[in-house]
Amino acid sequence: MATATQWHGIGRRSGSVVVLDLVHKGDLSVAQRLTDEEQHAIRAVAAGAESEHLEAIVLEAIGRTREARLWLGCDCRSENGRRPVVAPCRNLHGTDFWRVLVKRQVEHSKDCVFRRTRAQRRQAAVRWNPSRPARKAPDGWFAVLRDSAEDRRVSKPDRHSAGGDVKRKSGHRPALSQLQLMLMERAGLNRIRPGEESKDSKSCKEALLEQAKEIEIAPGRLLADLWFPDVELWVSKSVHTRVGAAAGDWPVDHKPQGFLCWVVGDIDARGVGSAYRNERVEVASGVVRPVVGRSPIPLPYLFLGAVGLADEQRGYECLEGYAQPIAARNCPVPVDSDYERRACGTLRETLRQLSRTFRDAAFELEKPVFEIETPEGPCLPDFLIRARRGGDEAVFVIEVMGFDRAEYLQGKEVTHPRMATLGSLCLMQAKKFGRSPGGVKAEGTRVTQTITQALRERWMG
Repeated sequence: MATATQWHGIGRRSGSVVVLDLVHKGDLSVAQRLTDEEQHAIRAVAAGAESEHLEAIVLEAIGRTREARLWLGCDCRSENGRRPVVAPCRNLHGTDFWRVLVKRQVEHSKDCVFRRTRAQRRQAAVRWNPSRPARKAPDGWFAVLRDSAEDRRVSKPDRHSAGGDVKRKSGHRPALSQLQLMLMERAGLNRIRPGEESKDSKSCKEALLEQAKEIEIAPGRLLADLWFPDVELWVSKSVHTRVGAAAGDWPVDHKPQGFLCWVVGDIDARGVGSAYRNERVEVASGVVRPVVGRSPIPLPYLFLGAVGLADEQRGYECLEGYAQPIAARNCPVPVDSDYERRACGTLRETLRQLSRTFRDAAFELEKPVFEIETPEGPCLPDFLIRARRGGDEAVFVIEVMGFDRAEYLQGKEVTHPRMATLGSLCLMQAKKFGRSPGGVKAEGTRVTQTITQALRERWMG
């Protein structure tokens, strides 16, 4: 076991137990000593212990660490006189946790609870879990900032990248994203009909605002009253003024918050810009956006930001932010990858051709945003094309096959039979999209021909 001299004065161990301290961010010198009870609680909860008493101790320690702008120093090992560190964080769900810092910091030892927990999570993330719960539309208030003590939780430590990029394969989305998708679905932004392939910015804003009039942030507080669809409202401080005024008599146990929402043409891990201007909004916790592989999905995005009071000194800030990829600035259909975006473009042409071929029928392209229950289990198709003629409706399920990885194909083996219960399954091979200038168009043409033939047989005998 290491001695005190081997740890160069900054590290110390009690028996075989690693000691934890609150340390300054610069030189990692000890700022506050943690009690034995606090150290035990932090280690136990990080290892997965479920105890209200222990979690309460950890929540208090995380809050104290965040307020003092400190880190948690861990004496599991030392490198050039520096120790591994962990940062206090709170995610979009109101969950408090220790974020393991690795980049430019010392790695935790292999047997340390912080490093071990992170490795276990990485291993579990690559497995396909056919029994995972369906991704359903959220219920309750349109709120992500929590104020009630009963809403606060503490989780195991995890490793988060700057800006909080979310990998699609996990199947889980931040609360802010779920609320955004629910609003887009209610506003009909995930559906396209022939002749409506393009929507200007004004019509999209109006559709979202109409739905915001029916949704509450807290009891008796309509989303529409604190809904800000223009970056100018942020720059002029109108957002700060209106949220601050509403906070005066806000319902108890609910945190006052407003929401920013517009298409952004500039984005990085810390903030967003406007699609047509140079105004910028900094996001305190970083901008969360989906990634495929290791790369964020390209622009454009529809941004949703939650504005609240950080503390009395800093005032109102955009505390949380999520950037949802959309098909195009004039086509705000939510997409989960650039492959889906390109597929959506050619499927819009499919709608036009089907409408010209079957003039007495109605067609609609839908991007499902929440999983659909089937007799075989839940599934989330990439797109649906609905064809209606008289009292008859035919549904075509469009799946964009993006990868050849074993776990990806294994997942599709589970979900494709489920999708087939919804309608005829049509596959688009994303690997063919870039093989030639007309690669994606050729895949779209093949889907168009398949649907056309099926409808002729169905409707014309």
